[in-house]
Amino acid sequence: MTNSSVSNLSLLRMRNFLAIVCASCMLLSSCGRSSAKSLGIAKQNAEQFHSQLNSEQYTDVYASTDERFRVVTSEPKFTKLLEAVHRKLGNVQQSNLRNMSIGWPTGRGQAVSLVYETTFAQGTGTEHFTWIVTDSNTTLYSYYINSDDLIEK
Repeated sequence: MTNSSVSNLSLLRMRNFLAIVCASCMLLSSCGRSSAKSLGIAKQNAEQFHSQLNSEQYTDVYASTDERFRVVTSEPKFTKLLEAVHRKLGNVQQSNLRNMSIGWPTGRGQAVSLVYETTFAQGTGTEHFTWIVTDSNTTLYSYYINSDDLIEK
């Protein structure tokens, strides 16, 4: 091999490496924008959930749940939980986001999990939401609350 051939081979490898790096950067940056958008949508849905809870619109909350949620939790059972939360803890006063994560379930959009420390009129609790966010829809995949005040009242 001549010096010219070695030089051309090195240049070709360098060009291929740079192309892969550029493509990876573009892919990762587009994922970041998508994740930020999904996070914003999930936060808005958590606010809407709290507003509906305060207004006792339990049917509307259930209507926003994911089909997989509805397979394991009936509307009467979920309504009973929300009624107990509202009756024992009262209206949501303040929610502070404590943790979040974003995953990509196969073919289902993004799963955005949010954990809030929530202050209600008559107690506190840690709420866990998981929202499935797609281009056209956002559904509640799971909700649970940990609250000593809920149990003790």
